[in-house]
Formats: sequence, C-alpha cells, structure tokens
Amino acid sequence: MPDLDLPDLDLPDLAFISQQLFTAVLWVDDALDVKWVNAQVEQLLAISRGRLLGQSILRLLAPEELEHAATSVSITTDNTPNSPLTERFYQAQQYQQPFVTHDHMIDFSSNSRAALLIDYSVTPVIYQDRHYFIIEMWGKDRQSRITDDQRQQQQYEVARQMLRSVAHEVKNPLAGIRGAAQLLERQFNKLHSIKDSLPNESNTIETDDNRKSKALSEKLHAYTDIIISETDRLTQLIGQLLGSNQPADWQLLNIHQPLEHVLALVLSQYPQVAVQRDYDLSLPELTADKDQLIQVFLNLLNNACESMTEFAQRQKNPNYQAQLEIQTRIAFQHTIGPRQHKQVLQLSITDNGGGIESSLLGQIFFPMVTSRAAGTGLGLSIVQDILSRHHGMIEVRSKKHENGSSTCFTLYLPFTQPLN
Repeated sequence: MPDLDLPDLDLPDLAFISQQLFTAVLWVDDALDVKWVNAQVEQLLAISRGRLLGQSILRLLAPEELEHAATSVSITTDNTPNSPLTERFYQAQQYQQPFVTHDHMIDFSSNSRAALLIDYSVTPVIYQDRHYFIIEMWGKDRQSRITDDQRQQQQYEVARQMLRSVAHEVKNPLAGIRGAAQLLERQFNKLHSIKDSLPNESNTIETDDNRKSKALSEKLHAYTDIIISETDRLTQLIGQLLGSNQPADWQLLNIHQPLEHVLALVLSQYPQVAVQRDYDLSLPELTADKDQLIQVFLNLLNNACESMTEFAQRQKNPNYQAQLEIQTRIAFQHTIGPRQHKQVLQLSITDNGGGIESSLLGQIFFPMVTSRAAGTGLGLSIVQDILSRHHGMIEVRSKKHENGSSTCFTLYLPFTQPLN
C-alpha cells in the first residue's frame, strides 16, 4: 500500500473527509491506542470521543486480552504479540494487508448496555513516517433494523391501500342509507303534520289508538335517528381510513411549539399526569406541516394518557403517579426507508401505563389493531401515515419492569423534505 502523505497529494483535510462519511472510522496508532474518531463512532457505540481517545482499541474489541497484559505493547517492537487480535494487527502491519472481521460482538455489560453486533475492517497505513491503522465499523443490528423497517413499511402501505379500497366501496352505500333514512323521517313528519291539521275530533281526544300511534311514531323517529347517527359515525371512520387529500402545507417550524400546544390541550383533560421535559433547545427548525404534526402529537399523547388512566383504575394503587417523559434530540447518520440522513430529529414519548403486549408490538401501526377496548385502531395508523408523508418513521418499545410497564414511541423526522 502506498504511503499516505496528504500534503503532497493536495487532498482536503482527512478529518473533514472522515466526518462526512456514513461509516464509523477510528484512527489507531502502532501501540493500538485510539488517536481520533469521527462523529459516527460516537453515534454507533454511544460513547463520547473523550472516553475513547487514548484508550487501547483492545479495550473495545478484545477486553479479555487486556486482562492478561499488564502494559500495552507496541506491535512495532521485536516482541512477538501473544494475543490473537494483537497478532492480527501485527501481521496486517508487517505485510501491509488489511483484514475484515464479521459478526463481532462488543460487550457493554460493565455499563449495563446491550451488546452490539458489528463488522469491522482494519487497514494499515503509513503517515508521516509513522505506522497507523484505520478501523471502519458497521453495526449489524442497525442494518437488520433498516431491513425490518423497510419490510414493515411496505406491509403498512399494502394494508392501508387495501382498507382504502374497501372504504371507497363502502362510502357510497352509506350515503344512500343516510339519504333514505332522512327521506323516511321527512315522510313521517309530513304525515303527522297532515294528520294534526285535519279537523277530526279524534285528534284532540286522547284514545288508546292515538296513544299507540304516538308511541309507534316516536319509535320510528328513534330508529331513523339511530340509522342516521350510526351512518355518520361510519362515514367519519371511513374518512379517517381514507386520510386527507389535502397537499401538505410545508413550513419552517420549531418542533417544540406544536408539541407544547398539544401538551396544554391534553393536560387540561388529564391534570393528574406529571410531565418531564427533556428538550434540546438548540435543535434547528424543520420543514413540516404544522397541523398534521399536531394530529400526530394529539394521537400519541392522548393514547399515552388514556393508557395510564386505565392502568391506574385497574391497579387502584394510591401511590401510582402517571408519568409522561418527552425528549427531543438530534440523531446522527440515521436511515429512513431508502434515504440515509446525516442528522434527523428524534422525539421520544414515554409513559408508565399498562404497556403493550409483545404480540401486538409488530402490528400496532396497522389499521384496526388496538390494545385498548375502547380504541378504533386508527390513531396509530394515522400517525404512521402522516409520518410517511413527512418521509419520517416511528418505532415503539414496551417492556415490563418491577414497578409496572414502560412504553416509548420514538419519532424520526428529517429536518428538510426531499424535492421528489
């Protein structure tokens, strides 16, 4: 491999190039100490740059090897490395030959974090007459999640299209039923008006026949009222299934404004809920349809508050406190559908209600699927639909713990909307 001499090659700054990559890149010296990392490393490993710099790469990739070594040994010395990974680095440098490791598990058990499955490559380089290694990392969990998200998104879209087709077919007959019920009601009213206007003595005298006729009339009116009200309810339901045909009203906005607006509305209905805000006030503005985002927040926050209220009623625990946590952050190098973004808005809404059964987690965004007895199963489907129109996505996690359950909905929204 040729020497890496940036000044002679007249290339842009190496750090600048590395920061623009989607790949996590580490710069390691010949003593296997980390000298530089890009932002993608911090995002992938969830470890700050300060904690990584100066540490041996073995601490991350092979901590068991460090336990058997009292000091860090430079692999450029005459000493033969006595550990497997150090030996691979030694051979790579000796023959200037890169190597790749697949399905490597990084164990964060000391930090109470879940393990991370990665692929990584090691490329030996010579820069300014010194030996270094460039290490690139790819998160396997992230790739599988992207594939699952894309497949699930396709399933959601198929389900929505099927329901929309059914809704279109049902919409016209419903209009006919409502019209017929209204005509029937008008005929009853007309007949009674004519009967009341006739100069018949029997109309003014309360007889059994009159009483029966009046009772029958009231029943028929009640029936037509039921037909009309239930038809209206179904029509409204179908309208939700079909969604809005209005084009999005794109505008620049601060995500906290519609969020706080909805919080004020929801908390006026659920004053017993305590809210913990964890906002990143330095977030840039994003391009979005404000009214549609308000609909998203209304559905999610109402669901959370209803879940906690129902849970409190079932538990009847005087010490239970309904707790809503809302967090806004920037997520770096995030993939949504076919697009990879350098940064997106990440908004998390967490409640301590009854949780969602694991069997429903994979279906919760499908239309007509709900975990609540009084739910229609359309709220989260509408949320999914609106976020799709914003080229965003939503994830859900729900887990049981010793104090109850915790459910977290996490939204990801690009700060700018694509032109196509």
